[in-house]
Amino acid sequence: MRYRRALVKHLLVRLALPVVDVVARRRRRRRVLERLPASPLRATRGDILGDPRWYPLDFPPRSHSALRPLVHGDEYFGDLCAELGKARQRVTIAGWCLTPQMPLLRHDQQGIATSIVADLLRQTSQRAEVYVLLWEGAPAFFEPTTRTVRETRDLLLSMAPRVRCVLDGAAPFSHDEHQKAVTIDGRVGYVGGIDLTTYAGDRWDIARHPLRFGPSWHDVQMRVEGEAVPDIEENFCQRWNEVTGERLRPLPATVSEQMNTPVQVLRTIPRDFYRFAPEGIYGIASAYLHAIARAERFIYLENQYLWAPEIVDALIAAMNRPHDGQFRIVMVLPAKAFTGKYDNDEHVRKLQDADGGRGIFAAYCPYSSGPALGPTGYHYLPVYVHAKVGIIDDSWLTVGSANLNDRGLRTDAEMNVQSISPEVARKLRVHLWADHLHMDPAEVERQDAVSMIDTTWKRTADRVTEAIHSRSVPPGGSIAHYMPGKSPGSWILDGLQMLTLEH
Repeated sequence: MRYRRALVKHLLVRLALPVVDVVARRRRRRRVLERLPASPLRATRGDILGDPRWYPLDFPPRSHSALRPLVHGDEYFGDLCAELGKARQRVTIAGWCLTPQMPLLRHDQQGIATSIVADLLRQTSQRAEVYVLLWEGAPAFFEPTTRTVRETRDLLLSMAPRVRCVLDGAAPFSHDEHQKAVTIDGRVGYVGGIDLTTYAGDRWDIARHPLRFGPSWHDVQMRVEGEAVPDIEENFCQRWNEVTGERLRPLPATVSEQMNTPVQVLRTIPRDFYRFAPEGIYGIASAYLHAIARAERFIYLENQYLWAPEIVDALIAAMNRPHDGQFRIVMVLPAKAFTGKYDNDEHVRKLQDADGGRGIFAAYCPYSSGPALGPTGYHYLPVYVHAKVGIIDDSWLTVGSANLNDRGLRTDAEMNVQSISPEVARKLRVHLWADHLHMDPAEVERQDAVSMIDTTWKRTADRVTEAIHSRSVPPGGSIAHYMPGKSPGSWILDGLQMLTLEH
């Protein structure tokens, strides 16, 4: 009887913790927003400072770096495989989850056989130190559970015994360690939304998203070189040292004269997660809000979720500011988010209402398509948008792990990079739009962004949306109009959504 009472008490505590957390969210949001800096960095280290989009309370912006966007798992995993083959000193991997037997290359049987994650790390560990830091999982109710993650760790270490793999349990119940970052020899780093996993969805995919088993997956990772790489590794070392009690330090940067892109590593580190940031770090929220406040021509966002009221309010404020010429906001979301589609719907409706028919705001979602069984011979399935990308005016961009929700901006450990670089911002936008619209990148490059939003984006979405309804021949392009659904009692669902763990 005593055992049963103790078990019931334990379960009640586990259930009460997330409820208390929901009640406290509004207070935490207000507290975090009050901490966001309103003034720019002091311009004491060169002309890249003095811009409020740079976050002054964490890693400084670095003048001598290089960025290369890697869109979809195919591009990222191919690049990562090549760089792991060159590793000679140290590899660090911080992830939400990991699949040891996942192949990174898929174009032929040889690639599949030689690119298993655990085998690659085993081979790399013969030449270099390999450190893997994973979120320890949820104790109960949510996936992946701590048991699942421990089994993952044990499998990895059985296949690659020289790898060091540690589980990070700093996050309180119902929150997680969501960073997805890799560094190799202090020479190259990767930051973005792509984990080395098939958990909750296979992260490997290609631009045209052919129909496949499981959801097609749209995601982005940023390759980083130069002065910003040690900042990515410093974050890893800070977390590793807190978990293990060791004193791991980042390797020095490898910098060349060609590296002249300004880059800043941004983080969300909630208050009281770690001793190295007792008051928390909220650089991602700060950067988004300052960048949106400066937008003049267009805002382009790709994200899994649109749940953060302050982001929605900032977008509405941007709509209503006077602009020299036309101003547009484009949002790319999954058609059916794994959790909380009703919350995405609510905020899309709010932006549509604020637009009031002016044609400023539009939301889209990508679909895969192809020959299939059925009366028409064609089928359409939503592509899962897992990317976390912001591009504004072809001058500012951010890529990382942070969703536009409480977790991404306040309550989970996250990492993004941002850059004020017209060259890189435009390159990423052209790449993404060419993929979504099934266009030649050179043609996208030649056209004006706002004109394309008003013409090509709308026409493509009209055709694709009609083809989805009629199950007819794919018309070219994958973008359809985002359709908010009807969610009676959504305030109840909203509370339940806050208890879930997002991927």
